[in-house]
Order: sequence, then C-alpha cells, then structure tokens
Amino acid sequence: MGRKMSEVKKELMLDGEFHAEYEELEEEFALASQLIEARKKAHLTQDEVAKKMGTTQSVVARLESGHPLPSLRSLKRYAEAVCGRLEIRVV
Repeated sequence: MGRKMSEVKKELMLDGEFHAEYEELEEEFALASQLIEARKKAHLTQDEVAKKMGTTQSVVARLESGHPLPSLRSLKRYAEAVCGRLEIRVV
C-alpha cells in the first residue's frame, strides 16, 4: 500500500532546497486552485470553459496548471467564461 501524499510532502519539506522551491511556486499554485474552484462553482467542465473562451480544453488545462503563468487577457476571458470577474490586488 502506498504512502499518503501529505506524508510524502512533509518528508520533502525537510529538504531546504525543495522547501524553498515549493514556497516560490506557492502563488502559482494558489492561482491554479482559484481557477479550478471558480470553474467547479460554475458547474462547468474544462471543455465547456474552453468553448466559452473560444479555445481548446488543453489550453484551459494549462491555465489551471499555472504553468506557464497565464496572461491577464487569458485570465479575464477565463473569468468571463465561468461567469466571474478578474480581480487583481497588490497587498
């Protein structure tokens, strides 16, 4: 039987280099998570969002992965497709 992902993460976080890289990517993971959450709240599939954006499902999958970072234009189109709005803040 395999190990739980949380256990593996905890072990990896003990490695200073891994921990630093993980922290550096935290904002990208947060953005990807927000996109997925917005799509799910709208009860849409990636394919449905893609059609509303005029693009393909693979493009939506890349947006939701956070790699590479999406453009503001893409984020705005995604927000509109899930009946949301884009809000950017510097805090």
